[in-house]
Amino acid sequence: MPDHEQQEEEISLKDYFVPLTTAKAILFLVIIGLTLFFYGLFNNFVADDPPEIIQNPVIQSIQNFPQFFSGGLFYMGPGQKLGGSFYRPLQSVFFSSIYSVFGPNFFMFHLFQVFLFIANVWLLLLLFKHFFSISLSFLLALIFLIHPINSEAAYYISATQEVLFLFFGLLSLWIVKNYQSQKALIFSSICLFCSILSKETGILFFFITPLYIVLYHRKRIYPLVGYFLSFLGVYFLLRLNALGITPTVTKNAPIQELNLVGRLINVPEMFLFYLKTFFYPWDLASVYHWVYRQIDFQHFYLPLIIDLLFLALLFFFSFVLHKKSRKHFILYIFFLIWFLMGMLLHMQILPLDQTVTDQWFYFPMVGLLGMIGVLFDVFKVNVKNVFVFTTIIIIISLLGIRTFVRGFDWHDDFTLASHDVTVSKEAYSLEHELSRIYIDRGEYQLAKNHAEKSIQLFPYVFNYTDLGNANFSLGDYTEAKKAYLQALKYGDNYTTYENMAALYMNDGDPKEGITFIKSLLKKKYPSDARLWLYLGILEYRLGNKDEAKTAIQYAYQFDPGIPNINIIYTTIINNQPLHYRIGQ
Repeated sequence: MPDHEQQEEEISLKDYFVPLTTAKAILFLVIIGLTLFFYGLFNNFVADDPPEIIQNPVIQSIQNFPQFFSGGLFYMGPGQKLGGSFYRPLQSVFFSSIYSVFGPNFFMFHLFQVFLFIANVWLLLLLFKHFFSISLSFLLALIFLIHPINSEAAYYISATQEVLFLFFGLLSLWIVKNYQSQKALIFSSICLFCSILSKETGILFFFITPLYIVLYHRKRIYPLVGYFLSFLGVYFLLRLNALGITPTVTKNAPIQELNLVGRLINVPEMFLFYLKTFFYPWDLASVYHWVYRQIDFQHFYLPLIIDLLFLALLFFFSFVLHKKSRKHFILYIFFLIWFLMGMLLHMQILPLDQTVTDQWFYFPMVGLLGMIGVLFDVFKVNVKNVFVFTTIIIIISLLGIRTFVRGFDWHDDFTLASHDVTVSKEAYSLEHELSRIYIDRGEYQLAKNHAEKSIQLFPYVFNYTDLGNANFSLGDYTEAKKAYLQALKYGDNYTTYENMAALYMNDGDPKEGITFIKSLLKKKYPSDARLWLYLGILEYRLGNKDEAKTAIQYAYQFDPGIPNINIIYTTIINNQPLHYRIGQ
């Protein structure tokens, strides 16, 4: 090739990257994001995805839209409103919209989640670009995109709440930053309303956005606060109607058993966890349930010293910036408050359902990156320097590879749980997950072993139910009944009640079983088809044929899709011999 042609080709290739424009930066982020998370699009539903989507008939029709705002997040059984202590109706709307069009297609759920994740990176780029050069803004947004600590928010469908609340929060801030009118303030407030309806953590943006206004557009603060308070009032009324003044909270994490002082003992280790994972994101797990109940050097004083040194460094930089540049000082303080507020919310002042988790750093990381951006900008770090550029490329490559590899762990329930339990050995919920998987596979002794280990780590309703199911399938009905009864001491669960009722099909006093089921139908689950089915069978065995026919008709009416219901229905209606057992 002639020299001039080669030179023209090099120049034209360079033109794709230089100069770096906003449009190019966005395009590069989209391409990198889709490439990075492409394999994850084919991962199955895992962990909380089935309970929230596949086993949740309410979510499966957008016609149930009003129910999303009048209850919690989880399906509580036939005839019950959505329950739990979380109020996240927009996540339910998001899931329902996808399910109504595509059905239980995990690819489409992942696809929309990744699109939303990348949209957040796009908004973050635009936010940083307001303060920094386009090249520095691109670098910060790229780190946010590819960092492994954020991978859970991209791979885990149930973590869509994180990308939803951050999307609306960033959009609110972007609107306020770019527009001056009253309409802009109204639209910004609506976005904040959507943020807190996506996840309770959205409340942070009700402080961050006014903080930005105070620092940069102080005259607009009063009308903005008026709109914010109005929408907050509507939110709390909706939440009060859905969950009541004091929502029923089932303790499902060891950290929730500790009082405030006990939880504060764990704060240094929790804070350090996020710092370690940000700077060295190697050992990753989806669940962490460790707790430390006593003060010692390794888990309290040492983390406390490191945390205080890190915080001292952050405040030292603020002091330096105050002397060096008022503009950079104000911006640094804005991002410092952003970071500290996000961290404080997850330091177990109010007990949460895990000790720590990667996805809780999704909000604070924006503040940390913002502070890094300020320091890069004020000290004029030259990314074109060979050493700096090489270091950045190496770090970016390592982060991207780690995130890509982490996607394989999220392939299915068994892959995720069997990997993560080696990292997070105190996570009883991972042992519970393995127990459930082995039950589905028919490996009941293994299921029993993992259920017992889960109970040793932290007894609660679901691992005792696992133990009951394993014993039931092994034919040990006495131990199964003990496990189910123990499970119900830790909380109500409709499947546990159904399994107890099924147990009476194989063992126990039929009259006792009928009394038990009738009590449930009357007080809790009047439209539970399985309970009506089991009642019909027990009544039929005792010769109460009229009661049996009524019960089986109700069962068929509420759910004609129950396995074997057509055969059982025909048998009872026609007064034929019935031989039906559940179990091995």
